[in-house]
Amino acid sequence: MPERLYPHEVLLAAFGIALSTALVFVAGVSAAATVQAVGGTVLFMASVALLARLDAVAHVFRARLLLAYVATFFFYASVKQAVPALGLVTRDAWLLSADVFLFGITPAAWLQRWSTPWVNEFFSASYLAFHGYLHLAMAWALVGPRARAERFFIDVFSAYVPGIAGYYLMPAIGPVAAWPELFTLPIEGGWFTQLNAAVVASGSSTYDLFPSLHTYITLVLLEHDRRQHPWRFRLMVPVAVAILMSTLVLRYHYAVDLLAGAVWFMGFRACFPRLQARWEARTALSKREAPTVGVG
Repeated sequence: MPERLYPHEVLLAAFGIALSTALVFVAGVSAAATVQAVGGTVLFMASVALLARLDAVAHVFRARLLLAYVATFFFYASVKQAVPALGLVTRDAWLLSADVFLFGITPAAWLQRWSTPWVNEFFSASYLAFHGYLHLAMAWALVGPRARAERFFIDVFSAYVPGIAGYYLMPAIGPVAAWPELFTLPIEGGWFTQLNAAVVASGSSTYDLFPSLHTYITLVLLEHDRRQHPWRFRLMVPVAVAILMSTLVLRYHYAVDLLAGAVWFMGFRACFPRLQARWEARTALSKREAPTVGVG
């Protein structure tokens, strides 16, 4: 009998179905974004079903968990095509006005007064540290016991789904791209600055601003570590502060994006444990009620 579905798999599949349905009605069945979303969703669901049936095979569960990572970043990357295909307009003017209302100026522009090569180098390394934190923590989980791996993937990749959904609620391209006239000093630095710029240029999904996943997912990772790995939590708190600051210093985000990331985190922390408990209770009940076939 197939192993039960994980909560993050259900959320990812539901997101893919919702996005595909919206694209079918708005962009049409033959649109490139629609074909991509439908194909990716179907492939993910079919792969989960296959790997669930092979669950008894040693280490197959690791490939299945890793599949959620692949699906998450597929949906993240698809934002670049899906937002225009859905006819959504950017909300940079609204986000800038919100920053101005709250702070008098968008903090990204205010912070440029400290833009020096060594400052930019430090915060470029900090911005990249988000990817290091996520991937090293995921690798640590993936090579460990099954229970540890499952806890990590359920916690983190369930959180990604509402984060990516936020990009469709408030698509935007960011202060430095939308309002270059606000910045009089270029971002100059060394090797980390150049590497970070290249990673952002090649890996960004263009409209990936609201909420700030560098804020939201960093907080999710910290909360996971606070409960499961206190030693890593203590180590990563100062790094997390630098990660959050880097989003403003490097001019990628409005301050309200970071505030939204914090709000998304608090909402996820309040709601997801209850949803997870209900899901686990339901799957446990389904297992007890499943008929047993005897062999004569």
